[in-house]
Amino acid sequence: MDRFLLPGGSEPDRRTLLRRVSFGLTGLPPTPAEVAAFERDPDPAAYARAVEHRLDSEAYGEHQARLWLDVVRYSDSNGFDWDEFRPAAWRFRDYVVRSFNADKPFDVFLREQLAGDELLEGPPTAAAEQDRLIATGYLRLGPQDNSAALFNEQARARAEWMFDLVETTGSAFLGLTLSCARCHDHKFDPVSQADYFRLRAFFEPLRSADDVPLDLASEQEGIRRHNEALDARLQPLAVRRESTLREAKARLRHERLARLTPEERALLEAPPDAIAEGVEPRVAELRKQVEPADVEGREAFTEEERREDETVAKEMEALQQQRRAFTHGLLATDTTEAVPPTRILYQGNPAAEREAVDPGFLSVLDPNAAGIAKPPNPRTTGRRLALARWLTSPDHPLTARVLVNRVWQQHFGRGLVETANDFGLAGARPSHPGLLDWLAEEFVREGWSLKKLHRVILTSAAYRQQFLLHRLSAEQLRDAMLTTAGLLLPSGGGPPVWPELPAEILQANPAFLDDNAERTKGWYPSPPDRQGVRTLYLIQKRTVRVPFLETFDLPENSVSCPRRALSTVAPQALSLLNSPLAVQTATAFAARVEREAGPAAEDRVARAFALAFQRAPTATELARCRTFLAEAPLVEFCRALLNVNEFVYLD
Repeated sequence: MDRFLLPGGSEPDRRTLLRRVSFGLTGLPPTPAEVAAFERDPDPAAYARAVEHRLDSEAYGEHQARLWLDVVRYSDSNGFDWDEFRPAAWRFRDYVVRSFNADKPFDVFLREQLAGDELLEGPPTAAAEQDRLIATGYLRLGPQDNSAALFNEQARARAEWMFDLVETTGSAFLGLTLSCARCHDHKFDPVSQADYFRLRAFFEPLRSADDVPLDLASEQEGIRRHNEALDARLQPLAVRRESTLREAKARLRHERLARLTPEERALLEAPPDAIAEGVEPRVAELRKQVEPADVEGREAFTEEERREDETVAKEMEALQQQRRAFTHGLLATDTTEAVPPTRILYQGNPAAEREAVDPGFLSVLDPNAAGIAKPPNPRTTGRRLALARWLTSPDHPLTARVLVNRVWQQHFGRGLVETANDFGLAGARPSHPGLLDWLAEEFVREGWSLKKLHRVILTSAAYRQQFLLHRLSAEQLRDAMLTTAGLLLPSGGGPPVWPELPAEILQANPAFLDDNAERTKGWYPSPPDRQGVRTLYLIQKRTVRVPFLETFDLPENSVSCPRRALSTVAPQALSLLNSPLAVQTATAFAARVEREAGPAAEDRVARAFALAFQRAPTATELARCRTFLAEAPLVEFCRALLNVNEFVYLD
């Protein structure tokens, strides 16, 4: 690879290089001990081992997942006015972490997200097959307007779902902006409006599949048998309870009948054809008056009947609590019945349908209708699998190049093509087209392995040169602060953690003030001792952001994010000084330094520098810090270190 590069400039010191690699691969700083050992190691292979160590860490998958979730517009909520929480979306996030840590080939990773369900012949029989189902969460991650039905706008909402899938798939995998082709032929790229709807046709049969169990086939059978056994025990108890209620209601009915006049009883007992016209309302009123409701029957229980009913009810409740539920997720699959035709929409208007089109690829590459083979799953159409296979064909001109460019951008701050989601004519030209081609070809030749791609880039001469400074991302910064303070919790997963929000945000959000019985609109902070997780695992809603993260350029997650914005604005400095996170981490950082360094000022300064910057202070820094500590508490010193550019920026 290095034959494509022109090394120019000096190599950074070993500490800087290790910090760069550590943040680049794991999103976390190296430990002071790791830096010290690396600086002392004269072995030329030490750097390669440092790269390998981070590729093998759990933190690698977490950081790579965060970058991919930007691309596929991941969110734990629906968006729109209600922005309801999606309780099962986290399964997709954890699937992405597992996939990166396992170095799942990217072509497999892509096929699973587009068509994982189509690859299964039946219920999953292994964890890998479960992941194929979970991967279809990609098809559901976009914004969803659950209020559409209230305004009879289901057709519009479904069209928006289809639009989101076409445009996100175009951006994420093809590096093409397809949104303008929704309404007309693309103004710059060879993409017609018909092409747009040919791509949409691959997704036309989709339906949500939140009812599809994720449990292994053997577990599903065990759950069914378990619940059937419970039902067999519940059935006679239900009969007993119903019998008791029926007897009480019969008594009550008899008492009420006795209070009727003979004429009223005659009306009730008369056959329907003997009731005179116009009398039916009176008969219905009498029946309602005589027939007791269940609640009235229970109110009429004798003491013995009441005890019997309560005993049986408790037995039934105890059995119901033993019922096992299936595991579900945010999934999608096909309907194979009455798949509607895909029609071009005049100016993208769902109410203005024009001619029908068949599933097909970009006409400039293949003008024919797509060949749809029968998929392994007989309950799906095979359309999305055909699209996925086309995208992962080894000779596809875009997919590998788009992905390779994203990885280059991750490590160098900008891609070989600076517009990562737009390889079209309106996007930037490749700075080194030969290098991009070579990396893409090597990537495919090496089995679409991302770890091998990282290894090639990170061990190159180009990477081991001086870089321009660039600021840590919002997640890297928060995670580094927690790490330095000793507050970062071990890698986790599972349902997201909800941090505290300022009262003014909670009081101003209409959805929070209009929650529902399912508690999907409100904000429910997790216990304080769980909030120190990596930022990846914090709740990510669409309409409400964690203020600290938003201040440091957390991206919009309703559309694919090609590259993080990096701003420098005054609120960032204020957040690093005065936010609850800054105060919390500075306090814990000071306690850690005091605990690990002892009472001597020199030792405290040295330990604080090692934890924050992974280096020793210079003589000048040590003297100034001793002077500062003589006049201010240790916590203020630690807070100052968390605000130093060296902590916030990488070079």
